[in-house]
Amino acid sequence: MARKIRKGYLFHTTFLFACCLLPIAYCFSQAVPTPDVKCVAVFPNGDVTITWVTPPPGAFVSYHIDTSSFAAGPFTTYTTVPTYSATSCTHVGAGANTKRMYYQVLTESSISPILSNPKDVFSTIFLTVTNPGNGTAVLAWNKISTLPIPTSSGWYKVYREYPSGVWTLRDSTQTLAYTDVIDICGFVLNYRIEIADNTGCTSVSNIAGGGVFSDITPPALSPIDTVSVDAATSQATISWIPSPSLDVDSVVIYQFFSPIWNEIATVPVPTTFYQNPASNAANVSEYYRIAVLDSCGNISPIGIEHKTIYLSVSFNICAATADLIWNKYVNWTPAASQYEIWKSVNAGPFSLIGTNISSDTSYLDTGLVLGTPYCYFIRATNGTKTSSSNRVCFSPNVTQPPAYTYNRFATVTGDKSILLKAHVDFSSSVKYYRIHRATGSGSFSIIIPATLPTAGTITYTDNDVNTSTNVYHYKIDAMDSCGHVIETSSLDTTILLSARIAPNLDINLSWNDYGSWLGSVDHYTVYRSVDGVWDPAPAGTVSFTGNGGSFTDDIAPYLTSKGNFAYYVVAVEGSGNIFGFTDTSASNVAKVDHYPKIYVPNAFTPNDDGLNDVFIPVIGFIEAADYSLMIFDRTGTPVFESINPAEGWDGKKKGHRCQAGVYMYLVKCKASNGDDSKISGTVSLFR
Repeated sequence: MARKIRKGYLFHTTFLFACCLLPIAYCFSQAVPTPDVKCVAVFPNGDVTITWVTPPPGAFVSYHIDTSSFAAGPFTTYTTVPTYSATSCTHVGAGANTKRMYYQVLTESSISPILSNPKDVFSTIFLTVTNPGNGTAVLAWNKISTLPIPTSSGWYKVYREYPSGVWTLRDSTQTLAYTDVIDICGFVLNYRIEIADNTGCTSVSNIAGGGVFSDITPPALSPIDTVSVDAATSQATISWIPSPSLDVDSVVIYQFFSPIWNEIATVPVPTTFYQNPASNAANVSEYYRIAVLDSCGNISPIGIEHKTIYLSVSFNICAATADLIWNKYVNWTPAASQYEIWKSVNAGPFSLIGTNISSDTSYLDTGLVLGTPYCYFIRATNGTKTSSSNRVCFSPNVTQPPAYTYNRFATVTGDKSILLKAHVDFSSSVKYYRIHRATGSGSFSIIIPATLPTAGTITYTDNDVNTSTNVYHYKIDAMDSCGHVIETSSLDTTILLSARIAPNLDINLSWNDYGSWLGSVDHYTVYRSVDGVWDPAPAGTVSFTGNGGSFTDDIAPYLTSKGNFAYYVVAVEGSGNIFGFTDTSASNVAKVDHYPKIYVPNAFTPNDDGLNDVFIPVIGFIEAADYSLMIFDRTGTPVFESINPAEGWDGKKKGHRCQAGVYMYLVKCKASNGDDSKISGTVSLFR
C-alpha cells in the first residue's frame, strides 16, 4: 500500500562522491569480504553513484566496481577504489538516464581469496512513464537488488516536476508501480523515484516522462452540506463540503425549473456557500444540485438534489389556530431526525414551541389572539446539521374592520311597528349583520340573526313591539364569517310619549329623549290631532335639554270638539353628522279622550231684552248625535225637549210663555269614548 506524503514537499538530494585511485596495500591476516551495497543513484545526465558500507577489515587492496548492461553479465570492471574507507563511487558516462545499468561491488585482498564473491547484482532504478491518454501517468520501475536490503526504508517516493525545475513529492508506495492522476492542464511532466536507506543514502531513478499530460479526470464531487432559507432575505442559501480534489476551480450551482435543471451560478473556490439572489424560497420549495469544475474544465457528475423547506401557515379565525405544514428535508446523510417549530409573538425573539419526529410535517398552534402579529419557521436537524425554512408572518384578523356601522334612526311607525335604518360599510371582512333589541331597562336579545345591506343601507321594520307602552333600544353588530363581532353600532332609543288630562282644559305631554345621533337632537316638534284630524302645523316646538321633553297643550279652543285628542313628537337631528344626515324620529301616538265638559246656568230671564233670554247648557267634548235636553215643570210635566246642543229653552211651552218659577232640567250626552253622561238640576225662570 502506498504511503501518503504531504504534497508540496520539495525533495533535494545531495550526492557525495569519492573515488580513491591510488593503490595502498595493507597486511592483514584475512581477506576482506564483499561490501553491502545500499544505494544506487542516477544523476540527470545518466551518471550513477553506488553507495556501500565498509566491510570488516582485512588484507584490503581495493574495491572493484564492475558494470554491465545486462543482469546476467558479462560484467567488466569500470574502476577500482583502493581506499578502504571509501563508501561510494560514481560511474561517469553510465548512460543510466536511458537504460538500466547493473553493478557488482567486489573487494580485492592481498591474500586468498584475492577477489571476493559477489553477494548480489545491483541495478539502477529504471523508471518508465506511459501516457494512456486517460488523464493519468502510469509509472513502473525496478528494485536495485534481487535480495532484500535490510536497512532499506521500503518506501518508494514518487516525485513529479511541475512547473519546470520544481520537484514535488506526489506519493509514496511500497510497490513498483504507481498511477498518477493528472491535475494539470496540458503540460510536459517528468517523474523520478527515490528510496531511502537507513544508512543515510538514497537510491534515485532516472528522470522519465517528457510527454504532454492533460487532466481529463473529473474532480471528486462536493456533496451539498445544507440548503436553507436565509432569515433576513428569504433567499435560498446552499452550502457544501469542499471537494478533496486539489485542482478544483469552482462549484457550479444548478436549480430545477421544470422540466430541466438550469445552471444559475459558478462559485470560485475556496468559497463553500452561495445565496441565490433570484430565490423565491419564501413562496415555494426550491430544488438545488451542485457539480465541481476543475481548472482544466473537467466537471464532476451533478450531485443529488436538496430542496428548501417551504412552510405554509393557514389561520383559522374561528378556532384562533394556525395550521403549519411543510415539506421534508431530503437526502441528508444521516437523514433529518426531527423538525423544530419556532415562533415569534409581537416581533419578539423566536422561541421553540414544539418538536416533531422526522415523519411528521405539520403542527397546530392554538390559542392565538386576534390582532397579534405572529411569525413562524421550521428548523430541520440531523444531529449535526440544521436547515431553516422560510419565515411566515401574519396577524390574525388582518382585514380591516368596517369604517362605520351607524344607526341612522329608529322611528315609530305604528302601535306595533318601528322602522330602523342603518348606514353601514359592507367591507370584505363583514359577512352579515345582526340586530339586537332591548325593551326598557331589560337586556338585549337578537331579533334578526343575519341580514345583509342594500347599497350600504340596512332597513328593518320591527313588528313585534308595543310602542304605546315601551321604550325600545336597538343596536347592530357587524359579524365576520366565524360569528365574531367585528364592530357594534351606537344605540338607538325610541321615544315613548305619554299624555294626560290636566286642569284648566290642558293636556300635559312628556317623553324620553331620543338616542342617539352624531348630530345630537336639536329640538322636538309636537303634532296634534283633534277628532282624528291631524293638524299639519306643529302644536309646539320644544328645545332639547338632555333631560327628556314636556309640553302643555291648551285645548280650550277645541271645547266644541268630541274631545278626541292625539299627539306625537318628532325628534329632529342637529348639525354635525359626519355622514351628512339630518334625520328625524317619531314617537308613538299618545291619545287622550277628554271627558265631557258641561256647564248649566241656574237662572235666565226670557224677557226679550237680548240678555240671558235663553237657557242653554254649555257642553264640550261630546258626541252631538247623542245629546238631549229636557225641561220639566214642578209637576214633572215636560215643557221643552231638544237634541241639538246649540238649541236652548226660551221659557216657552208650545209657543206660550211659561210662568216664572223653578223648573227641572235633564241633560243627557255621550262622551267620545262612548261613556254615557247625565246631569240634572233646577233652573229659575225670572220675568
